[in-house]
Amino acid sequence: MKDIAAILRGFGLVAVMGASAALTAAPVQAQGNRPVTVVVPFAAGGGTDITTRAMQEGMAKALDANVVVKNTAGAGGTIGVSEVARAKPDGTTLAMAPVGPLTTQPHLRELPYDVDSFDYICLAYSAPTVIAVRKDSPFTSLGDLVAYGKEHPGELTFAVQAIGSIPHIAGLGLADAAGIEMNYLPVNGDGPALKALLDGTADLFIPHVSFYSTNADQLKSLALLQADRLAEQPDLATAAEQGYALDFPIWGGLVAPAGLEDAVKGKLEAACKGAIDSKPFQDRMATLKQPSAYLGAGDFAAFVHEKYETNRKLLEKAGLLAK
Repeated sequence: MKDIAAILRGFGLVAVMGASAALTAAPVQAQGNRPVTVVVPFAAGGGTDITTRAMQEGMAKALDANVVVKNTAGAGGTIGVSEVARAKPDGTTLAMAPVGPLTTQPHLRELPYDVDSFDYICLAYSAPTVIAVRKDSPFTSLGDLVAYGKEHPGELTFAVQAIGSIPHIAGLGLADAAGIEMNYLPVNGDGPALKALLDGTADLFIPHVSFYSTNADQLKSLALLQADRLAEQPDLATAAEQGYALDFPIWGGLVAPAGLEDAVKGKLEAACKGAIDSKPFQDRMATLKQPSAYLGAGDFAAFVHEKYETNRKLLEKAGLLAK
């Protein structure tokens, strides 16, 4: 897989650094008194949810609208994204759509949408992932985990949002690179995955770094899944340092049902940029110690279409394509 940072630079990336505490909806009147709903296709408390809520206040101010975050979890994020694909293209229903529901899930099953079912507003974040275990886990390094996996084939349980999600693909990459077997426990987001870890149902999961940072009192990282250490969290050892070239970021952005009027799309794009540039968002990101990223509507659309094809090839190689 290409280095997402390099891909983003190729699209003229404007980088925004930062992350942290959830913001409540600003009580501002909507255009035409209509609220704007942003569907998060995973359970509350996960990384996508955290980032969306960090943008909530800035979006509300920019749009002069009540912005409401709605969590609609299930089926690897496709239930929430499908809901938005079916909505009226009037700018009042958006999704914070991550990489999986946009670029992998449509290759794995028949869905009521594909990559052309949306108007792309902005890329809002691109975060590295970590291999996370419980704070009291006996594993203290990626080497410990791999050694256990080799000695106890099939005994490690990996909590994963969905088959074909970036965490799942990262797990496949780890298992392949390390020569181990793992069981996969499907869950509906990072929050449920954390619960599975804490109650002993799972041994590991792969959240993005903002979720890890928010829950660092309960988790420890065995490896950051990118080539270089993170400037915001330099203490996180990378998989590459431990002998495994694993690089699996999670990214996502705002999408709307296809068919928006140009003026509406432009206003939403400007609101997204304004929210990301806002001090509350950047303060939130700084607290979460998560790098974020921005692409405007045209660049984001091109980026998603490129990754849609790239991930199709990866899934085909793994024998997971449904069509």
